[in-house]
Amino acid sequence: MQPSRKKPRNVGSLPDATAADNHGEVDGLVIRAARDVFAEQGFAAPMAEVAKRAGVGVASVYRRYPSKHELVEQVRIDGFRLMLAEAEQARAQESDPWAALVRFMQRCLRESSGIGAVMPPMDPQHVYSDEFRDLQRRVAKELEELVTAAQEAGELRSDVDWPDILLLLKHLNPRLPTSEHRRAELRSRYLALVLEGLRAGGPELPGSAPDRAEWQSLCDNLATS
Repeated sequence: MQPSRKKPRNVGSLPDATAADNHGEVDGLVIRAARDVFAEQGFAAPMAEVAKRAGVGVASVYRRYPSKHELVEQVRIDGFRLMLAEAEQARAQESDPWAALVRFMQRCLRESSGIGAVMPPMDPQHVYSDEFRDLQRRVAKELEELVTAAQEAGELRSDVDWPDILLLLKHLNPRLPTSEHRRAELRSRYLALVLEGLRAGGPELPGSAPDRAEWQSLCDNLATS
């Protein structure tokens, strides 16, 4: 009796790890390209420009993100993830609370960090995903802990709250018609000035810090009264 031989499986039916890896790589290229294109050209920029910058076909972009608003949300989600990683690393690697806060801000504003890019406003009717809201809450929690620790150590002024820090990151990263290298130099320069104002002992600040609800509205790019 002849030993049975298994029929070779069709290679095309096997799980394609390379294809999965490539899929993730393309997603990363599209997200980075969209971040740069929308920051430079605004929301009117065509999806074709995003595809061109990413080096992929337009159809590949639309298969992943059927609308611009979904793509913009994914860019923001990517930014939240990067911020979380920087906050966690700052707390893990800096024993001094002030040094941890400074490290976090410097890393968020470093060249090509991918954090805090100027993004177009979302459609007010857009419903954010659960993933977006979860990351938004986690970022707030991490920043609150960084700020509280620096204040308890007597190094950060007491009239600053964590939403102030997040909004400062946006103010320190405006859209400027120059290279990313030069923008990063300017961000570093003006952050150094701002850090002196954040130290404890300065004169009282005018106005009040935004609360969580106001920060969330501003983060979502929704108008507030």
